[in-house]
Amino acid sequence: MKLIEIPTIERRARALRALDTQHSKNIFTERLHLYALLFASSILSLLNTAAESLRSGFSWNPQQPSGKPSPALGIRLNRLARRLFAWNPQAQHHG
Repeated sequence: MKLIEIPTIERRARALRALDTQHSKNIFTERLHLYALLFASSILSLLNTAAESLRSGFSWNPQQPSGKPSPALGIRLNRLARRLFAWNPQAQHHG
């Protein structure tokens, strides 16, 4: 029968426990790294979406795209008032 060497078994158990602990730490570190990358990617995606939304609001150009600008509102109202009060129904019968 073989003699049981308790100190050898304890050393081997400690070595296996250390390997298992190191393996657990490596798995934790790897998963933490992946979660950080996922979080950073989500934040960048959110910022990109927000930037696209804001860009459309700040890129709006209220000016007319054509080369000839339209008259101002006061001028248009003045012309409308002149047409309204200058209308003469008898002018059509003088022909």
